[in-house]
Amino acid sequence: MLSQQKADGELLKLFGNMVAILLLLSVLGVLGTRYFSTLDNISAQGLRLEHSRLLNVLNMIKAQWLAEGRPKQMMLDWDANVSIHSGTSANQEASDRHLVSINESGWPMPDKLNSAGCERLWYHLLGTKPEAQQILSSVGREGVTCDYFARNNDHIRYHLTSGRVILLTNE
Repeated sequence: MLSQQKADGELLKLFGNMVAILLLLSVLGVLGTRYFSTLDNISAQGLRLEHSRLLNVLNMIKAQWLAEGRPKQMMLDWDANVSIHSGTSANQEASDRHLVSINESGWPMPDKLNSAGCERLWYHLLGTKPEAQQILSSVGREGVTCDYFARNNDHIRYHLTSGRVILLTNE
């Protein structure tokens, strides 16, 4: 009889451990799904901030373009680690990397009308690489926009000819 009680006690202890593990796994599952669902929202909030920054930068570039007499290219250098001085060919190459073409209306244009060109334009305008912010770039169907997509498919559309910047959300 004593061995039967001992076996029953061990079974109850094993059952209690299994219930505790199942409860722990279910709590971790709920927390995990909530965490991963908020990543898309965080990415979207970052895109909203970048939208505001992009609007400000484009207006600043347009004002500078007007003040400088409407040049066809402008130097946009947000990288504080790169100092550009005239004279050497290496510095000339660094200078060329930061030159951005400006259209006749005063809006920055990508060097090539493809997703890599739109990515470089993002970098020249905002000083950060889109992939570092988990943003994908592409050219719009008409070839007159650069589109920047967040993980949740919210995106910024920059119209190259008019300078309009539109934030399109899934809400």
